[in-house]
Amino acid sequence: MLIWVVGVAVAGDVGAIWPLALCIAAELVNEVFDRVRTGSWRVADTTQDIVNSVLWPVVLFTLARTGVI
Repeated sequence: MLIWVVGVAVAGDVGAIWPLALCIAAELVNEVFDRVRTGSWRVADTTQDIVNSVLWPVVLFTLARTGVI
């Protein structure tokens, strides 16, 4: 979430796509590092981490794009 907030602060627009893309990319890189560290994919843990990390940036981005915020 912090990566998205900083990206929005730099972009100046909650509806900008690149802070959201940066947030998603950072989370995917984090999951790859987790995979390397543990030696195998833990599907339940990986899915939960991705959802928890990307949920609010996606919600706020969607609300901004639809004009709610």
